[in-house]
Amino acid sequence: LDEPTSGLDATGSLLLVRVLQKMTQLGMTIVMVIHQPRYSLFTLIDDVLLLGKGGRTAFFGPTEQAKLYFERLGFSMPPNENPADWMMDVMSGQAENENPNISAEEMPERLFKEWEKFKEGGYLCQPSYSSRDLINDTLTNRDSSQMEEIEVIKEHIKDNWKRVDLPVTTALGVEDFTKVLLNCTGVEPSKQVVEEIMRRIEEMHVGRRGQRKGEESLVSHPEFEGYLLEIHKGTYLGAYSSDDLFHAEPDEEDADVTDSCRGSDTGSDEPSLGSGSGGPLGTSVGSRDGERNVRKPRTELSRRLMGRDGLGRELPGFLPQLMIFLQRRSIQWWRMQTMRLMFLVVVEFAAIFLACFDNFIFESPPWMPSNYMNCLISLALLTSVYSLRTFGSPEELPIFWRECSHGSNRLAFFVSRTLLDLLDMFLMCFGFASAYYIVMVPEMPFSLYIVPFIFVCYVSCSWGYFISCWLPFEFNSLGPFVSALLSFVFGGILGLPNEMSVYLSSPIFEIPINLLSFTRWGVPMIFFAYIEVSPVDPALMSVYQEYIYNSTITDYRKGWHLDGDENYWWTGMLFLSCLGMALRALAFLGLCICNKSKQV
Repeated sequence: LDEPTSGLDATGSLLLVRVLQKMTQLGMTIVMVIHQPRYSLFTLIDDVLLLGKGGRTAFFGPTEQAKLYFERLGFSMPPNENPADWMMDVMSGQAENENPNISAEEMPERLFKEWEKFKEGGYLCQPSYSSRDLINDTLTNRDSSQMEEIEVIKEHIKDNWKRVDLPVTTALGVEDFTKVLLNCTGVEPSKQVVEEIMRRIEEMHVGRRGQRKGEESLVSHPEFEGYLLEIHKGTYLGAYSSDDLFHAEPDEEDADVTDSCRGSDTGSDEPSLGSGSGGPLGTSVGSRDGERNVRKPRTELSRRLMGRDGLGRELPGFLPQLMIFLQRRSIQWWRMQTMRLMFLVVVEFAAIFLACFDNFIFESPPWMPSNYMNCLISLALLTSVYSLRTFGSPEELPIFWRECSHGSNRLAFFVSRTLLDLLDMFLMCFGFASAYYIVMVPEMPFSLYIVPFIFVCYVSCSWGYFISCWLPFEFNSLGPFVSALLSFVFGGILGLPNEMSVYLSSPIFEIPINLLSFTRWGVPMIFFAYIEVSPVDPALMSVYQEYIYNSTITDYRKGWHLDGDENYWWTGMLFLSCLGMALRALAFLGLCICNKSKQV
């Protein structure tokens, strides 16, 4: 978000950031640029990146540790000063520094150098603030925020428990406890989940009340509250040990504090802090090795309660995700009506333009193979360019990468988009073929005439997918150029009807042309279908037209085709279908392989 608080007063800005903070509880990462925040707003942010002159980094880490970091450099914040404004003064070189090793002339350039040393694991310049003080201050800030959330959780549990058990004194069975969970979450849990939660609560309190055998499992309000707070305690708190925070080995003074913050593996239920992120809700900062730190539960009990034995989140399979993607893509498809209409206008114009030239200017007969080649190349070019946006949209790719990093099924994503694209493919194909057919008025049924166009359109869409999936994201703008180039090479150069005598006379040329050129199959399909439905009398042709007519029949029948299919109708369908499917399979492979670093 780019300055979401601009134009808002201090209260409005605070309310907005609180809403954004709540969104992070849903697993969403929020990044925003903000200027001159009030301190209560500033503390709601988990991690902060402070940029100095030239966009260079002066600090990046947990928000509550930023002030302590600059104090370690020798800066001292005046009383009653807003820490956020004070840090801005520090980065601009306006704040006083009590460290004799950092002169005023070196500011703010020295801040960037100190941060580089900090990242590389070196000590800060003459630290005057001990790790013990830093950790204690960090935990104090967190404890106040945690207590507020704990009170909210308690009140929420109590209110929803009253809706089932007004005195809040009765232990509830499975049926009533299910109602409590429904009231708390808004989603009715399955019986298996309810029983598992009750089993864990009983396990948690078995030492206090004794094991119940042969009795129905019951849960009281204090037990359920304690269970949730134990989980909250395990996921909420975390602190950096001195060596984690400052990327340096701790000295003897800090050794005891470091050990106590790490906790011991004794199986005790007493709180012991694990290495975690700098805040309660947002994203965690990177570790020194560039890997993300993970919030670890404070206790062994918390680790068991966090779901290692059956309540972990399970991702839906292929079919459920496919239905979700289809529903979402259908909404997107409907919203693109304006763009689709404009593209259909372009397709219709191209078809009418070609037909008018062939029929009225060149006066070509309807059976002429060069006419069909030009039509198929034009249709392939338009549809391949249109298909680039299916997997190459700069706006949608980052969303796809983020979903992949959270377990999204790539095959379901791919299939959903290609299935709905069949509607667009048919619209483009029908619009182009019908417009050309109306102007040229060939003496054959339109139901036969459009079939080769459909198969060529299927192949060209597959080329568009292939290009968009394999082209690096940085070169996304080259997609239309590559599509045009491939359309003219595979459709024009390798599919010229008057060169088929050369191409089909040798297996060296015939095999790659059979595998790559869509006009190699589309043109003879229309040509032979036309002369079969509406035979042409060579005696009524000019010498040039008779030569083209006879040579086309002779040259195409030199090539390979299915037995008994000299007119290439079924052979063309087979090869074009296989070519389209092969390109789509390669496109899916590219979707999984290319830009892999962005999908993690």
